Amino acid sequence: METLSACLLSLGFLCLSGPDAATPAAGAAVAPAAATVEAGKPAAPETPVVKKGSASAVLASVQAFYDGTIDLTADFKQTYVHPVYGTRTVTKGAMTLKKPGMMVWDYETQSDPDFYVDGENMWVVEHDTRQVVSQKVDANTNLAGAMKFLFGGQKLIKEFKVRLASEALVKRYGQAGHTVIELKPKEKDPHYKTLLLVVNDQSGRVDAFVVRNRDNSVNHFELSKITLNSGLKADAFKYKVPKGYVMSKE
Repeated sequence: METLSACLLSLGFLCLSGPDAATPAAGAAVAPAAATVEAGKPAAPETPVVKKGSASAVLASVQAFYDGTIDLTADFKQTYVHPVYGTRTVTKGAMTLKKPGMMVWDYETQSDPDFYVDGENMWVVEHDTRQVVSQKVDANTNLAGAMKFLFGGQKLIKEFKVRLASEALVKRYGQAGHTVIELKPKEKDPHYKTLLLVVNDQSGRVDAFVVRNRDNSVNHFELSKITLNSGLKADAFKYKVPKGYVMSKE
């Protein structure tokens, strides 16, 4: 199995921190901690007032939406395109997320690995080879990367430069009733260059996102059947190695 020093899913959301990667603060498990939410309501942002309709305003709506989200489930369709090799791969599955820092990416086919993160450990499960790699989540592991928006938090606006996406990108990835914004990390990320968010104009929910990697490959995720705040339990994010699988640790 390829080691975890490489970005899983070519996303940059499960990567070891490199010399150019921003290191999380001591004690941080995964994505930047979301602001405290009371009674399911979004916390008031501590960011400057932004002009309505601007890219910054759209990003603020994304932050507010995910600050008010405790857990989330969705189906996803992933299209991975690598222009150098001329390949285009489409996969499907279901993703589950719970604060703080828990998520599961469960792919439909046995040929694709599944990913479990419980805030303390992560597991990469390869069903075709019946192998599981686990790793402790600590300050030396960057689990956030391109997935930071899913966890919200006050750092979201501060950590990214944001602008409205070009007409060409909107034509390629946009959806009716949505605004496409382009995010670039202020701190250079060794794994991806920019992130596109396709944002619902009414709610601030991200219904699709595109990770544009440093090797010029592109990962396009389209989400559907999104369910929020259903009371998911933390036990759902722990992985138990089944009989017949080989376990190893990084």
